[in-house]
Formats: sequence, C-alpha cells, structure tokens
Amino acid sequence: MLEVEVHSELRNFLRQKPDCNWLHHLTMARMVARGLRLKRSTIIQTGVNYQQYYPSYLTPALLSSSSVIIVAEKEIQQQLVKEKIPRLQQWLNTHKIIATNYKQDLINNSTLYVINHHDWLDLIINHLLDNDIVTIIEEAENLPDIITKYLSQEITSQDWYNLGLFFPHHQNFIRENLAKLTKLIYTHPINPYNSYLLEEEETIILRQLCNLVENEKNHQKVLAKFIHFQKALSENKKYINYFTVNRSQGTFTINSSPLELRFSINHIWKNVPLILLSNYLESQKYPINYGECLGLNVDNFTCLKFSPDGESQNLNLYFPHNFPFPNNPEFQNRVTQEILALVSSLKINHHPIIIIIDDVPLQAQITSNLAAYFGSRVQLNSLNIGENSILVCDIKFWLNYQSELLTPILLIFATLPIPSLENPLIGAQVAHYKNQKKDWFRLYLLPLAIKILQQSTMSIRKNQGVIALLDNRVNYRSYGVNILRSLEPYAKINYVDLYWQ
Repeated sequence: MLEVEVHSELRNFLRQKPDCNWLHHLTMARMVARGLRLKRSTIIQTGVNYQQYYPSYLTPALLSSSSVIIVAEKEIQQQLVKEKIPRLQQWLNTHKIIATNYKQDLINNSTLYVINHHDWLDLIINHLLDNDIVTIIEEAENLPDIITKYLSQEITSQDWYNLGLFFPHHQNFIRENLAKLTKLIYTHPINPYNSYLLEEEETIILRQLCNLVENEKNHQKVLAKFIHFQKALSENKKYINYFTVNRSQGTFTINSSPLELRFSINHIWKNVPLILLSNYLESQKYPINYGECLGLNVDNFTCLKFSPDGESQNLNLYFPHNFPFPNNPEFQNRVTQEILALVSSLKINHHPIIIIIDDVPLQAQITSNLAAYFGSRVQLNSLNIGENSILVCDIKFWLNYQSELLTPILLIFATLPIPSLENPLIGAQVAHYKNQKKDWFRLYLLPLAIKILQQSTMSIRKNQGVIALLDNRVNYRSYGVNILRSLEPYAKINYVDLYWQ
C-alpha cells in the first residue's frame, strides 16, 4: 500500500536529514498518500511554510504510480523542479517524468506535472484536465486572491488606444469621454491605496464607451475586456468596479473583480480530486468560510490541522497595558516611544527586528525617529537587511518576503492587522456583508486579521522570538480573546526584558 511505502521511505530520508525536523512529516505524508491512492480530496493546515513540509507531499507524489499535478507559484515551481524534486527523486531511486506543461498524452506515463496557478486555472476552467488526476495545490491560503486576480479584468491606456483604432469613426467621441473620465478620476482625494470605487457619473461614461462594442459581432480579442466591463457595470452587485491611479505617471486603470468567487467558479470543482496544502486557513480543522468562499463543500474533504510544536515553537508575547487606542490622538507619540524602548532594550544579536506599520505617515515618522538613534541599521521596505538590521515595513511587504529574510528575534505590530475600511476593495466587501445583514466584522474583517497574524508569525516561532502587540484593543475588545487564542502557544510578557536575544 502506498501509505506504508511512503512512511518507510520518508522515515529513512529524514534520518539522514537532521535539518528536516518538523514533527508532523510522517503524518502529513500518510495523509497525502491516502489522498493520492483513494483520489480523496484533502485539506491540510500545516502551520508552517512549504520549506519545512515539502518532503511530506513530494515523497508520495514521486512514489505514486499515477500522474500527479502540483500547482505552485512560479518561484516555488522553479525551486521544486530544479532542486527539491531531483534531490528527493535521486534518494528514492524513482524515475518519474517531471513536466512543467500539462499534456494529456503523458498521463499514462506516470508524470509529475509542476505548473503555476495561471496555467492550472486555464486548464481547469476550460475543462482541459483529466478528472482522474489528483491536483496538489501549494499555499492554498492564497487561492482566493489568486483566482480573484485571474478572473479580474483591467482596462489600461493601451486598451483605450486600441478601441480608437477599432472604431476610427468614433475617435472624437472616445477622446471626449476619456477626457471627462480623466477629469473626474483626478478630482478624487488622495488615499494611501490609490484605489477608488467607481461613482455614478464615471460609470455612465464607461457604459457609453463600452456600448460601442455592443453591436460588433465580429469583435477581435482586443474588445473582450470591454464586453466584460459592459456586463460588470450592468451587474454591479456581482462585481467590484473600481479604478487605480498612478499619479507619478499620470495614468489610471479601470478594474473589475468578482464580488463572490463561488458564483464564478463553483462549477469547476466537480469531480476534481484536490489536495490543498496551506499554512493557515481558519482556527477550526474544517475551514467552512474558506470553503464557502471558493464554492467547496468541506464536508467532502478529509481535513487535518497541525498545531505548533509545543514548547519548541512557543512565542513570547508582549503587549503594554493602559495604552491609548489607535484612534486616540496620543497614540502616535506613545507608540513611537514604545517602539524606541523595545528596540533599545535588545542587545546586539544575530537576528533582525521587524516593525510592521501600515499607516503611511506613522511609518515615515517612526522610521525617521529610529534612524536618528540607530543610523544605517534602519531600513524601510527593503530586502537588503543584515543580522542586526531594523526593518520598518507594511504587512503586505512582510507577508510577501518573510521567507526570504532572516528570521527576526522581535516582531512589532503597531496596530492589529485589521484591514482598513479606507481601502475601497475592503469597503466594498463590507458593504456586501451589510446588504446581506451579516456581521461583517466577525465574519470578514476579524478572520482576515487572524489569518494575517497567523501567516506573519510563522517564521518567528522557529526561534521562539518575541511578538509585541501595541494595539490595546487586544485587551479591551471582546474579539481580543479570539486574537490571543490564534497565537497559542505563547508566554505572555508584560515588561521590557533587557535579555531578549
């Protein structure tokens, strides 16, 4: 049986690789092997990133006699194909064909396909995948964002130029309406996200421009975007229609994204065996909200959720009491003082300090103050950091690059990572929840914040570092209990320890 062979081979491999010391390798490998053998859909929340658990799914994928698809972002795809798979295949003495392009004629030859998300979505949405082949999806926690991006459309300045070329007799009409649209767009006040929901007057102009293609039966591919936007504008409750502005370049793009993914893609999962691997989806073993978002019935999945490895991955959690809330005028000065005190308390060590601040003015102020004390050690949104660096960045930067940076000894959150309603895309989702009379904070914003916290603390657990939460809402709001529970196991610290290292 595949599970027995996988267990034996992986155990032997791990004995020769002391650096592969994740506690749950064998359990996860047996679960993946079972999913491959029975073609049983599975969801595994690992609590760590793929660098730690990759042998647990590559071993059964290589030992299985069936073809398997692995879906991963391009960077991970290259690492798997060039480094991790050849090394493991040599150890296992297997000769499975490795391919980065899906070809149905290779299925019977026991092939391991390693493809990126975009190519996989092209295949599955166009029904080009064999339903008998199991698909393993890496970093499945990012799947909603990846699919949303895939299904989204944008109209750029090049598209407007192409529209004018296709309808030369309407060029004056196009030019005049674009001028009106541009004027309206640049009258919007600047916000940190440079994104804005389309307002009624802007929507009217766009409809007039998109209507040019309505009666064009032999439209070329260049007009497909305008066909999509015509539909999105007429079905406004199903889409988020917005624009983004690049003021430095004097350009803007019109964007449209589906509001609820499940209505757009729930048909693609039918009879498709999936193994979804993630670091964190939800606090429960069965990620119900995640499944609803993608149109997946998690009752049809075998679900497994691993906890951090007890004391070996314990966090030291610091948060000050009697601290002003983020909306208090005193917060800015107090948080600056607190961050300076925390950074000053640490001895010079071989791990960087990461300070996460999403508020742009506050980020600039704290970076400036830190630089005055610590000089060139301080970096802002930079990958070029050393062992003793102090990096100030936003949460998006940290989530994107934490696996590439040295593991910090201290991770400071100026505020809880609750998405801001000032972000038009977040605001649109909240409005959608309100229209359905649902608890938008506890069903949407809070789970998103907890997910961000979980994902952003994975690396620091490995060396039992310190997390400082300087947002007093964790002490005085009812949802603070949920946030603290999501960080378990942790040891609470309520003072600045001079010997953190």
